[in-house]
Amino acid sequence: MREVWLLIWKGNPVMNHLALTAAAVTLFSSTVFADSSLRVTHGPLDAPTYVDAAAPGDSPGDMRIWRFSATTSTNQPVMMDWVMITTGRDAASKNLESRMTSSVVTIGANGEDTILLQGAGLYPVAGAALKRDVPLDRAVIGGTGRYAGAMGVVTTTHLSDGSWEHVFQIK
Repeated sequence: MREVWLLIWKGNPVMNHLALTAAAVTLFSSTVFADSSLRVTHGPLDAPTYVDAAAPGDSPGDMRIWRFSATTSTNQPVMMDWVMITTGRDAASKNLESRMTSSVVTIGANGEDTILLQGAGLYPVAGAALKRDVPLDRAVIGGTGRYAGAMGVVTTTHLSDGSWEHVFQIK
């Protein structure tokens, strides 16, 4: 490494260019979201599009699909696309079923900054939404734009007034 810096110090134009490029990549590749938090909220949801994909009635394989707007705590517009698939009934409770969720959270008006999340949780059989005031953690599995390579956790809470809060802890 010492030899590289000596070459740069001596004024080698190629090495100067490479060193500046490496420095810029190091400085600017540390993501904008490094160890950050993002809070997204929205009001009550309309009923999802329900696809009874398997046996008639509520059963594994059925899908619930939503697309709705939300807002960050800094008033940026957010569009949320959710697909939830029923995977089975909870063995401990006949009133809960497991549902796997995949979501694309688009932040800002230009559509270039997205956060991808995925996870599973237990939901009341009679209804499309989480129990109120019971947080559910899901994984942040990537993103695009300023969130490219994002990893972390999003905690979703269906609040007692019917609104929703999603708190992203991103690394």
